[in-house]
Amino acid sequence: MKNRPIIAGIAALFTLGAVWYASKGVTRAAPSQTIATERKDLVLTIYKDDFGMVREARPLTLQQGENHLYLRDVSGQLDPQSILLRWLGDEAHAPQTTSQAYDLGVKTGEDLLRRYLGKEIEVVRYNQNGYPSDTQKGTLMAGQEGNFVLQSEGKFYIHPQGTMVAPTLPDVIPMPQVSLQANSPANQSANLEFSYLTRGLSWSADYTGTLSPDSDTINLECWATVLNKTGTNYPTAKVTLVAGSPNRAVVAGEGRMKMKMRGMDREAKKEMQDGAAHFAAGGRSMFQSQQALGDLHAYTVKTPTTVVQEQMNRLLMLGSKTVRVIRDYNTRFPDLNSYLGMWGGELATKKCSTAVALTFYNTEKNGLGEPLPNGAIRLYEPDASGIAQFIGAGNIGDTPNEEKIYLTLSSAFDVFSEWKLTQNKKIDKKTVQKVVEVTMHNQKARPVDIRALQDYSGYWKIVQESEKSVKLNAYESQWTVRVPANSTTVLRFTVEMKM
Repeated sequence: MKNRPIIAGIAALFTLGAVWYASKGVTRAAPSQTIATERKDLVLTIYKDDFGMVREARPLTLQQGENHLYLRDVSGQLDPQSILLRWLGDEAHAPQTTSQAYDLGVKTGEDLLRRYLGKEIEVVRYNQNGYPSDTQKGTLMAGQEGNFVLQSEGKFYIHPQGTMVAPTLPDVIPMPQVSLQANSPANQSANLEFSYLTRGLSWSADYTGTLSPDSDTINLECWATVLNKTGTNYPTAKVTLVAGSPNRAVVAGEGRMKMKMRGMDREAKKEMQDGAAHFAAGGRSMFQSQQALGDLHAYTVKTPTTVVQEQMNRLLMLGSKTVRVIRDYNTRFPDLNSYLGMWGGELATKKCSTAVALTFYNTEKNGLGEPLPNGAIRLYEPDASGIAQFIGAGNIGDTPNEEKIYLTLSSAFDVFSEWKLTQNKKIDKKTVQKVVEVTMHNQKARPVDIRALQDYSGYWKIVQESEKSVKLNAYESQWTVRVPANSTTVLRFTVEMKM
């Protein structure tokens, strides 16, 4: 009882202190907590090799003083060190971001258990009818998926039977999020521009071409396939696709994902700001493809589109263009040196297949004239009934303006040659004379020009030929032979070879 005056005096001091702090305006409300899920003005810059940049605006309502902000719907493969934050609007009243952190969220049940270590949970047991029969409260002390230890009423229960039930807590994050602390000079509505680099975004280009059977033209289309494996959607986003791969400094794999990051130094912020300026691509056409990013090239989609996670999102890069092509039918004859030791008699005929190739030029005059990204091309040609049939595939490399594209498709079914060595005669000790006869077949309903190549070794000279040849180099010659529709043409030539 003697201590009562002392206790009363201490209580009075605390009361007076509280009144004094309140009179001075020192008393502060608890920091405001805001979960930001609304996203505006999304911009995606996507590279081909599992890499991209995301930029978006987050509308926020802030209270004066400290605010805890939680940005949801972010990539699960975000690079924390690349985060760039900027408050839009009046700089004089802009909030100040004092810290930031990235939480990967909960991926598995074991991850979730680790979040509840040291926290109170319940274990619920059920009877045979499936109804709860017993509930035990306690503190989770250690655990892994399927096994845990519960401290309850002064005892440890190791692997207790039942279902663990945990409360929803604000610090247990089920999905990836970025958390911020921001100091606002006043109650206000503010827009936060939020940018970051991430894995999980990639794209590829592919082409379809339909050959006209009556003319040397092709209707060409180019499609971009965007793959989103970041774990979140990007609704109504402006999309820029970049051909090429920039160097990038990112923390690899698990180390990056588990890392917590607070603040950014000036150099990191400047690097990100320079990068953001680089990624503001523009241009023209369906894909605005006139923007160069250093040695890279950007294709910006005019119309905003939604890029959905775990889907192959197809975007039209190049509408149907009628492009003039040159059809190339080429064949290579057997090696003449294989017959050096065979003298006299008629040798066996060898059938030679004919490869089909297409050549066209990436020029405005030819219906194109914009840089083309690397991608596979699949070609079709209508049959006699007008139904488009697949005739082969190839690959178009990254092709600037004014460059040539050469595509080898397949072997022609109805164009082939029969090669035969009709004479193999020794002229002197070092010289042999060979006579070759080639019958070229064309079973198409239109004439074709076959480009034929013959290999040699040593010193050689063509002394007679039915079609004029061109010496390509020291080892081969070439003929271009016109074969009428549904007909054959015979090529004969005599060559002397010194061994």
